[in-house]
Amino acid sequence: MEKKPSYEELERKIEELSKRNNLTINPLIKNSFDMIVLLDADGIQRYVSESCEKILGYKSEELIDIPVIDEMLHPEDQGKVLNGFKEILEKNRNGGVQYRHKHKKGGWVYLEANGTNQINNPAIKSVVLNVRDVTDRKLAEQALKESEARLSELNATKDRIFSIIGHDLRSPLNSILGFSELLLDQIKSRNYESIEEYASIIKNSSERVSDLLTNILVWSQTQTGKINFNPEYFKLTTVVDEVIDLMNDWALQKSIHISKKLPQNLKIIADKSMINNILRNFLSNGIKFTNVGGEIIIKAEKNNHEVIVSVTDNGVGINDKDIDKLFRLEYTYSTNGTKEESGTGLGLLLCKEFVNMHSGKIMVESTVEKGTTFSFTIPQD
Repeated sequence: MEKKPSYEELERKIEELSKRNNLTINPLIKNSFDMIVLLDADGIQRYVSESCEKILGYKSEELIDIPVIDEMLHPEDQGKVLNGFKEILEKNRNGGVQYRHKHKKGGWVYLEANGTNQINNPAIKSVVLNVRDVTDRKLAEQALKESEARLSELNATKDRIFSIIGHDLRSPLNSILGFSELLLDQIKSRNYESIEEYASIIKNSSERVSDLLTNILVWSQTQTGKINFNPEYFKLTTVVDEVIDLMNDWALQKSIHISKKLPQNLKIIADKSMINNILRNFLSNGIKFTNVGGEIIIKAEKNNHEVIVSVTDNGVGINDKDIDKLFRLEYTYSTNGTKEESGTGLGLLLCKEFVNMHSGKIMVESTVEKGTTFSFTIPQD
């Protein structure tokens, strides 16, 4: 087996090459902002120029005689670097791959390597890499991508809000105006036959406007970071009972029975107002999409270090292709309920925001014509 040159031999050969060609290579290498790296055919690092200490925090001798791809590179980048190294060996192609290298003080440094195969060069017998620190460039690219994503999200938010204001807010306001005029005409003509019906429609439309404006206000606060997160210790049943009392009249109009299955003394640490909002939206959706005479069950249980809360109905269900749209801002997903109740889909987006603020998860399972379960988790120590 041919003996592989040591670090000192490689450094001496580089010095000899520089003298032979009347060049001062060594000082250039030592003072370079880039690193010069020599690998053998097995990927073992045989030489690293002194500039590695400025870039990686390691001294040259700490990086010698190690399988650098396996020991120093980020696990997610090892595959592409290995493929690039094989291409240099087999096809004599220059490299040009970017990857993350471990820094001595912790964390990762983004590097870009370009290489050439000098294995058959008796003076070098190595793959020669020129390695450049591109961390600042990568971080700038990431920041730009994040900025673009945030801008796209803000534009989607703006479009969604304008759509809600232009359509979903106008509809109940038109109902209020139209039926107010009819109500006024009925009173003027002393015809009281339909007054109760018109007043009920005006009341329901006003509640829809109020709920919508509240959701828009809260949504805007979550997007600007102005909403307060105030966790406290409380019994979950108190919030569940409040929400059921609030929604029970609507449920009774559709003869829907609401039941609860949760431990009476189950206490959680969470923002009480946000949990109330989540349950109201889940229960509202359940009532909206459950047929007359249906049933809704609110459940809760503690599992390891989290509490799981769910609202299950036996309503119309949701198609699989539409489930993914429920919590995504770019989709305006909203359908009318079994009694043509309307909505905006904004409530579920708020639920997702609130669950995220608790570091929990939000989930939905549904079967068409059989029902839907909305659930969320709240971590507990």
